[in-house]
Amino acid sequence: MDRGILRIIDANLNRAREGLRVVEELARFDLNDSVVSERLKAIRHEIAGLIDKAFDASLLISARDSQGDVGLAIHVDTEGCRTGRAGIIKANMKRSQEAMRVLEEFGKLNDKETGCRIKALRYQVYEMEQVVLQAVRRNKNICGLYLILDYGLLGEKIWDRDYIGEIIAAGVSVVQLRVKNTKDMPDSKLIILANMLRQIADEAAIPLIINDRIDIALTIGADGVHLGQDDMPIGAARNLMGNKIIGISTHSLAQARQAAENGADYIGIGPIFSTTTKHDAGQPLGCKIIHEICKTVNLPIVAIGGINEDNLTQVLETGVSVIAVVSAILKASDPAAVVRRMAERSTRTPVTSAPVTRTPVHQSISQILY
Repeated sequence: MDRGILRIIDANLNRAREGLRVVEELARFDLNDSVVSERLKAIRHEIAGLIDKAFDASLLISARDSQGDVGLAIHVDTEGCRTGRAGIIKANMKRSQEAMRVLEEFGKLNDKETGCRIKALRYQVYEMEQVVLQAVRRNKNICGLYLILDYGLLGEKIWDRDYIGEIIAAGVSVVQLRVKNTKDMPDSKLIILANMLRQIADEAAIPLIINDRIDIALTIGADGVHLGQDDMPIGAARNLMGNKIIGISTHSLAQARQAAENGADYIGIGPIFSTTTKHDAGQPLGCKIIHEICKTVNLPIVAIGGINEDNLTQVLETGVSVIAVVSAILKASDPAAVVRRMAERSTRTPVTSAPVTRTPVHQSISQILY
């Protein structure tokens, strides 16, 4: 067979297998999902077996000319960017799917059966892309940055999809939409905005939480709702939300305990430091209360209120798993850069002054979501 055709077959076989192997490793070592890992491995080996039988691996290797590949000099900017786990999955599954399409077409030069079997495998890979992304959502570890997108702070910038997407992609683990003044945004617009954020959150494979508005959360299929002390009682909210996430703002150890007893899925505690984001936030509680709650409440704890790059270490030393940030990110000249720095620090193992016993956030949230 023509050497050029053999080079095409060889290059695309490698691309298909490499893309699948990247996703297979994520399923195996990060998600600990043996079923998904085994399915990806089986597809990878079947592709190799089909091509080897049809074209002979030794012929493909002898035709290989990696250094003479004119495509080595071609570069696309998006190749250097990945949006978390979801970005890695999508990029590598698309790589495999495209390569398999090429193998399908050129496989027909050998025999019709080879092309047909590769086509069937390609459709399996389309299905597996959805399966793996769903697995990521089930196993998402959110012990990092919890970004609150406050309309009162962001204003019309909140509608800039690229701007918001870039901030979230920089390392946000969970995002909340907060629109306190409904006079500024009627429900019709709020639903459109929430749907936009739902799409961004899906692309990043992170949960979307809606502040206060259970009706909006249910309408757009958000992952959960965050309620205050004066909002709907947890029991009533649970009847509406089912097994979706319900987070509760608390301002004392007693309130945190009560929220846990009432069935909250996570507890927000604050304000830890002085904050201007919420005028009714109350006096700063300090970091000591976080440590007390972490020791006594077996739920994910989200610290909030005036947290920034300067005081982040103090908060992390309490053993808290999730850091909620508003102004420090949204008021920054380069919000994505702040997210990257704070996310990197927040995902390190926190230093605690005493043993902390609590349910790991990634376990609790994955159980809640699915």
